[in-house]
Amino acid sequence: MIRGSTPPICLAMIAAVGLGGCKLEKNDIVAQEQGQKVVSSQPGGDMNTLVAEIWESQVVPHLEQTATDMKTLAAAIKKDLQAAGEAQGYRPTSEGSPWNFAARMNGRIVAAKTDTRAATADVDVNGDGEADVTLQLGPVIRGTALRDILPFVDFSSFTDQIEFAHLSRALNARAYEAALEDLPRDNLVGQKVRATGAFTVRGDGPPFLVTPISVEVGEQ
Repeated sequence: MIRGSTPPICLAMIAAVGLGGCKLEKNDIVAQEQGQKVVSSQPGGDMNTLVAEIWESQVVPHLEQTATDMKTLAAAIKKDLQAAGEAQGYRPTSEGSPWNFAARMNGRIVAAKTDTRAATADVDVNGDGEADVTLQLGPVIRGTALRDILPFVDFSSFTDQIEFAHLSRALNARAYEAALEDLPRDNLVGQKVRATGAFTVRGDGPPFLVTPISVEVGEQ
């Protein structure tokens, strides 16, 4: 059994969207509330070092405290992506940026692909036997969701687009080291899984590609 971080902490309810008995609670940008500093870099800075400095103090707490139950979130996105994003998502201020979401999930693995460096596990969170989430297992982690979900990370605080891309890769690498490197890869199908992570929605439907920061596999 691989255990991740501590359970999510409840935040104050700012707004809510009804979902057939479930409720989305608005998580406002919490960087200032948590006293988190805006992350910036020096020209030519080491992104791996920067991520090591903010991972436990800012990145993990932010995701834990803003994560929404995946079952509720998936239903909200299906109903109205824009409303779900405004209620529970985050996106940079630039026009046309996609919505990013922090999610926690408790489901069962229905398929796994572990014979590749970009390993994944498909997870059913609503009990219908179909995959709602594709959980990235790495070591190759795709996408920029971990970077783009963080309100205290802004492109203007970095030297250029190349450095900003290096930051995303460093965050993905840290997630693999923290949550996935020691995760068993055998006999995953049929096992229960609990995870917290981030994903980006670009108009596509489920399964959503989630980059986890904590994963627990097995009976819980």
